[in-house]
Amino acid sequence: MATYVVAIRREARSDTMTAEEWVCQVSGVVVKAAGNPSQLVIEASPQAASELERRFGDKLIVEAESRHKRLL
Repeated sequence: MATYVVAIRREARSDTMTAEEWVCQVSGVVVKAAGNPSQLVIEASPQAASELERRFGDKLIVEAESRHKRLL
Protein backbone atom coordinates (compact mmCIF):
# COMPACT_ATOMS: atom_id res chain seq x y z
CA MET A 1 0.00 0.00 0.00
CA ALA A 2 1.19 3.49 -0.82
CA THR A 3 0.72 6.73 1.12
CA TYR A 4 -1.33 9.55 -0.39
CA VAL A 5 -2.36 13.05 0.61
CA VAL A 6 -6.00 13.85 -0.05
CA ALA A 7 -7.36 17.40 -0.04
CA ILE A 8 -10.74 18.90 -0.82
CA ARG A 9 -10.66 21.06 -3.93
CA ARG A 10 -11.19 24.77 -3.25
CA GLU A 11 -14.43 24.84 -5.26
CA ALA A 12 -15.83 21.91 -3.22
CA ARG A 13 -15.06 23.31 0.24
CA SER A 14 -18.59 24.64 0.65
CA ASP A 15 -19.85 21.04 0.63
CA THR A 16 -20.76 19.73 4.08
CA MET A 17 -18.72 16.50 3.78
CA THR A 18 -15.16 16.18 5.06
CA ALA A 19 -12.33 14.57 3.11
CA GLU A 20 -12.45 11.64 5.53
CA GLU A 21 -16.15 11.04 4.85
CA TRP A 22 -15.48 10.86 1.11
CA VAL A 23 -12.46 8.53 1.28
CA CYS A 24 -14.21 6.15 3.69
CA GLN A 25 -16.68 5.36 0.89
CA VAL A 26 -13.96 3.48 -1.03
CA SER A 27 -12.84 0.09 0.25
CA GLY A 28 -9.14 -0.50 0.70
CA VAL A 29 -8.41 2.99 2.08
CA VAL A 30 -6.95 3.46 5.58
CA VAL A 31 -6.85 6.95 7.11
CA LYS A 32 -3.44 7.58 8.73
CA ALA A 33 -3.83 11.22 9.82
CA ALA A 34 -6.91 13.42 9.75
CA GLY A 35 -6.37 16.52 11.88
CA ASN A 36 -7.75 18.90 9.25
CA PRO A 37 -11.27 18.29 7.83
CA SER A 38 -10.17 19.38 4.36
CA GLN A 39 -6.90 17.39 4.16
CA LEU A 40 -5.70 13.98 5.33
CA VAL A 41 -3.10 11.30 4.78
CA ILE A 42 -4.23 7.84 3.70
CA GLU A 43 -2.76 4.46 2.84
CA ALA A 44 -4.31 2.82 -0.19
CA SER A 45 -3.54 0.50 -3.05
CA PRO A 46 -3.03 2.19 -6.43
CA GLN A 47 -6.41 0.77 -7.45
CA ALA A 48 -8.17 2.34 -4.44
CA ALA A 49 -6.46 5.69 -5.11
CA SER A 50 -7.61 5.50 -8.74
CA GLU A 51 -11.14 4.74 -7.57
CA LEU A 52 -11.06 7.83 -5.33
CA GLU A 53 -10.01 9.96 -8.28
CA ARG A 54 -12.64 8.41 -10.54
CA ARG A 55 -15.51 8.83 -8.09
CA PHE A 56 -14.55 12.08 -6.39
CA GLY A 57 -12.10 13.78 -8.76
CA ASP A 58 -14.36 16.81 -8.95
CA LYS A 59 -14.25 17.12 -5.13
CA LEU A 60 -10.85 15.75 -4.07
CA ILE A 61 -7.20 15.98 -5.06
CA VAL A 62 -5.30 12.72 -4.50
CA GLU A 63 -1.49 12.85 -4.70
CA ALA A 64 1.26 10.45 -3.73
CA GLU A 65 2.79 11.64 -0.44
CA SER A 66 6.30 11.83 -1.94
CA ARG A 67 5.00 14.18 -4.67
CA HIS A 68 3.20 16.31 -2.08
CA LYS A 69 6.39 16.74 -0.01
CA ARG A 70 8.30 17.94 -3.08
CA LEU A 71 5.67 20.63 -3.67
CA LEU A 72 6.01 22.07 -0.15
